[in-house]
Amino acid sequence: MMGEEFMRISKSISLLGTSLAIVAGPSAVWAQDAGNAPAGGIAEIVVTAQRRSESLQDVPIAISALDSKRIEEAGFKDVVDLTSTVPNLNISALWGTSNPKIFMRGIGNNNFNQTAESKVAVYLDQVYLSAPSGQLFQMFDLDRIEVLRGPQGTLYGKNATGGAISVYSKLPGDTFEGYARAGYGNYDAYELEGAVTVPLGGNLSARVAGTWNKRDGYVTDTGTGAKVNDADQWAGRAVLRWQPAGADIRLNIHGGGSNSTHNNSVHRGIFDPDALALGNVVKLPASRIIAGQGIDILGYRDPNPDPYVNTYERDTFAKIDLFGVSLVADFDLGNDYTLTSVSGYEKSKRHVLQEGNGAPSTIFTIDWGPSKFESWSQELRLASPGDSGFSWILGAFAFHEKGTVHNFYNMSSVAFALGFDAFDQYYTQKTDTFAGFAQAQVKLTDKLNLTLGGRINHEKRKLDHRTFATTAAGASVFPGPLFDLNLENSWTEWSGRAALDFAVSDDIMLFASVNRGFTSGGFNTGAFNDPVGAARTFNPEHVLSYEAGIKTTLFDRRLLFNATAFMYDYKDLQVFTFTAGGLQFIENASNARIQGIEFELQAKPVDNLELGASLGLLSSKYRNFRRDAGGVVEDLSGNRLIGAPNTQFNIVGKYTFPTSIGAFWVRADYTYTGNRFYDERQLTELSSEGATTNLNASLGFTSADERFEASLWAKNLTDEVSIIDVVEVGLFGYQNVWYNMPRTYGLMLGYKF
Repeated sequence: MMGEEFMRISKSISLLGTSLAIVAGPSAVWAQDAGNAPAGGIAEIVVTAQRRSESLQDVPIAISALDSKRIEEAGFKDVVDLTSTVPNLNISALWGTSNPKIFMRGIGNNNFNQTAESKVAVYLDQVYLSAPSGQLFQMFDLDRIEVLRGPQGTLYGKNATGGAISVYSKLPGDTFEGYARAGYGNYDAYELEGAVTVPLGGNLSARVAGTWNKRDGYVTDTGTGAKVNDADQWAGRAVLRWQPAGADIRLNIHGGGSNSTHNNSVHRGIFDPDALALGNVVKLPASRIIAGQGIDILGYRDPNPDPYVNTYERDTFAKIDLFGVSLVADFDLGNDYTLTSVSGYEKSKRHVLQEGNGAPSTIFTIDWGPSKFESWSQELRLASPGDSGFSWILGAFAFHEKGTVHNFYNMSSVAFALGFDAFDQYYTQKTDTFAGFAQAQVKLTDKLNLTLGGRINHEKRKLDHRTFATTAAGASVFPGPLFDLNLENSWTEWSGRAALDFAVSDDIMLFASVNRGFTSGGFNTGAFNDPVGAARTFNPEHVLSYEAGIKTTLFDRRLLFNATAFMYDYKDLQVFTFTAGGLQFIENASNARIQGIEFELQAKPVDNLELGASLGLLSSKYRNFRRDAGGVVEDLSGNRLIGAPNTQFNIVGKYTFPTSIGAFWVRADYTYTGNRFYDERQLTELSSEGATTNLNASLGFTSADERFEASLWAKNLTDEVSIIDVVEVGLFGYQNVWYNMPRTYGLMLGYKF
């Protein structure tokens, strides 16, 4: 299969031309110190992926990272934008800002319930963000973003089987400086962003930053004439930094909020209208469903072929409020020994009203929330000097989270099939995690290094879960709840890493590693669960990763080339299932095998030209996956994993025209992503329906003193229409289909002081 993928895209790759170098994502120019670059060359790349400051080319891990300049140039607003920069990474936000789906190298979670945990760990200034509703904010005024691909269980802990995304805020320095930016675009979009650093004396400084954006929706509701899928959100941050002798202490207070319509889907019927007229329920073949010829259980068919025009029964909303505090301190203990403390508190509140089937004859609405999740975390690390023949890091981690949720599912239109109008669901989940970890590097020779690491993680979870059958008004129809469960479970898991890296020369490094990671177990909190389904507990899943790669710096730092090959053996794979009967549950349903290759380059062939691209090839298969679906046994072995395209590549180019008054520049990036399936059954009608593409472009000017900047930008320049997710509700005969945003464009002005 991998050979077929190479052949299939070879013609596309050839269009790049022999002079185009390939890099990790559009301008994945990592955090840099320009002073370390030779004249005209690419600056040294510095990351902290192993909790130390190291050159990227010396770290035996597949990493992509972006500095503040590249984040600004690419117009990043949230982690979803990373899809266009990192190979084998796919992120969608079909639920707007409230619940992103992150898949890396075929590993991800399509669970949309409030207790869903990403299999790609997301960190803000070293603090783990467990709640999905908080993972799209704080993408402003950044120092850098680091994306680590592959299991990162030793230093990053649980739920990092796919990898880890670390976002680092810009810290205050010792000089007064800042910036302000304002923009306007189509869909009446407004955007403001700014930051300022103020030295306070006595080794104390502060930085305050904030952002706000608002735009109209891009989907027309023909019932009201209103535009839905709008945006209105803000985020802010204040960092106080104290740097006495031998210490660096940062207090970070941050928050944000969103108040918009829910990211409404488009309705697509799946039942044969002729058969339903005769009282028979028959699902249409995929081609007819995609052509819009199906109806739902109530006989409705969407009359609008335009994916950005639909008819809804009622208005929706999505409200999110976030608040967090972190305290990060580095203490120099002498002789280059460092003690680091990372303390974090995160709170997220979420309330979403979803129009369940995207139709005027509503089969159901879902009032998701209000829900509240609070987490407290503490990590301590002790690090030895990094330049010795034997260096090490020891650490301990503690985490507590409490989540309270109230969901109301109104299905009065189909009460004839259920016997009552609605479900009213309440639950509280508590999680306590404790871990200890260590990693060491030994210089076996002047050129050969051995890295060994391990982590022990103990987790305990409790769930108090009640669901009632009610009327549409919320009155219970039975004397008591449908079920009232008090569940408790705990797991002790280990993860680890062993790696060798060999310096062929100062400019070429080879590495190979074996990693073990895991994703936590838990309880089923999905809608429509019967008492048996709600009582199910799923266990942790495990992945064993084998990886080998090469990192090179060539032609006097004019070209960086990295390549990685990997193979995963997955055990006890957690699969989120949404059955035809409406049940939602997670089960340890399968094993899996994933194999892939990634190529990354970055080039600067001439002083004013930057070129780049990346290529990821992936082969993923479920193994030993058999499921009883209503008495019918489905053998899903051999199917591709959810959200895992076989091919993904992106290219970027930027050319700068220097003049006496400043620099004019033009930039474009293009991303190709192969077909993805959104259901483990590998059905065409539950997929992206083929490959998707995206082209972004911008024109800009930066004044000679680099204070003033202006740019014209466009995203999805060719106005491509792509399906980013599909959910099928087979019992009621319809699918929810979510589409990407159409073309957007605008003007941005900025000033630095």
